[in-house]
Amino acid sequence: MENKNMILLILTYLELDDLARCELVCHRWHYFINQDSIQTRKIFSKFTYNSLQQFKWHTKKIQQLQIKDLIFYEEEFKVDKNDIIFTISQLVLESLTIKLNQLNIFDQLLINQKQLRKLEILMPITNKEFQLLTQLPHLEEIHLRVQKKTDENLKVSQLRNLRAISLQLQGIQYQEVLQLIQNCYKTLTELEIDADEYNHDQMLQIVDCLNKDKIQKLYIYYFNDYSNEIILKLSQFNKLNKLSIFKAQDIDQDYMYQLFYNKQFQEINLNQCDGITNKVLYQIAQNCQQLKYINLSWNFHISDQCVSLILENSKQLEEVYLIGCKQLTFDCIPQNLNGLFQKLRMLNFESCNNMNDDKLMKLKNQFKYIKIINYYGDEIDKF
Repeated sequence: MENKNMILLILTYLELDDLARCELVCHRWHYFINQDSIQTRKIFSKFTYNSLQQFKWHTKKIQQLQIKDLIFYEEEFKVDKNDIIFTISQLVLESLTIKLNQLNIFDQLLINQKQLRKLEILMPITNKEFQLLTQLPHLEEIHLRVQKKTDENLKVSQLRNLRAISLQLQGIQYQEVLQLIQNCYKTLTELEIDADEYNHDQMLQIVDCLNKDKIQKLYIYYFNDYSNEIILKLSQFNKLNKLSIFKAQDIDQDYMYQLFYNKQFQEINLNQCDGITNKVLYQIAQNCQQLKYINLSWNFHISDQCVSLILENSKQLEEVYLIGCKQLTFDCIPQNLNGLFQKLRMLNFESCNNMNDDKLMKLKNQFKYIKIINYYGDEIDKF
C-alpha cells in the first residue's frame, strides 16, 4: 500500500506529456494513472502545437484523465479554434486558468462549464464576455490578472456571493469594486486588489466593507496612502492569516504591533513597511508558529536576534525574504539548527551587506534543498 501511495504521489507531479508516456510503460502504471487522485489533479497545458495530430494526442489524454483543474495557455497556436472549443467543452471543469489570443471563442468555451468554481483570466476581457460569468451558478473564485488597462469599465458589480476575488488589473471604477465587495459581504474570505488608483478615503471604505469575522486573506498591491487608521482597522480582522501591505509607510510602531498582537499568520508581506521594529517582530515570532511565508525586505530597524527567533519558532517556513536588510549578519541564523528548515525552500539575502558567502555556502551544504540567494542576487551554489 505504501508503494502504491508513493507512486500516486510521484505521478501527481507529472505533466500531461509525461503522464501520457508513463501510461504506456505497463498495465500497472496505466491503472495508477487512471485513479481518481490523478484524474482530478491540475494539468498545466502550455504547448505550441505544430500539427492537428499533435494537438489531438494531448486532448485525448486530457479527456481520458477527466481533468477538473486546467491551466490553458495559447502559445502561437496553429490549431483551429473549433478544436480548442471541442476539447475543453468535453470536460467537466471545476477550475480553469485561461489565456487566449482568440478572444472570440471565450463564450463558447464557457457554455458547458456550469460546474466551474474557480476562473482565472489572464487576458483582456469585455463586459459582454464578463456577462457570461454571471451565468456560472457555482462560481466561487474570480481572478482577473491582466497586464494592461481594460478598454471599457468592467461591470464587476454583476457578480455576487464570491468566496475569493483577485483584481490585479487597472482601470476598474472604484464604485464597481466597492459594490462587488458589498455584494460578497457574507461569503468573501480572500481579497487581492491593485489599489494604485485609490486614495486614502477610498481604501478606508473598502476596508470598512469587509466582514471582519470572515476575511482570512488580504493582499493590497501598489497602494501609496496608508495611515495608522487603516492599519488599526485591519488589526480588528479576527481571522486574518494572510496579509500583504507592501510599502505601508508612515505607520507608527504601536499600530503595527497591534496588527500582529495575538494573531496567528501564515503569510506576511511587510516589504518596505514603516513601523517594523524588533518589538513587532517579537510579537510575530511568539504567535505565528504556523508561518509559511514572510517578506521583511528593506526594513532597516530589525536585528539578528529577532530574525533568528522567527526562523527558530516558525518551523513551517517555506520562503523567507530579507532583501536589503543591511544590518543583518550571519548571526540571524539560529545556532541550533536541529529540527529547523525542514520545509524551507527559499532564503533570500540579496543586498544584505554583511552576509558572508563562505558561511552561506556552509549553510547550503547542510541544507542542499534550500535556494539561498547572496548579496549579489546569485544562488549560492550556482555563481
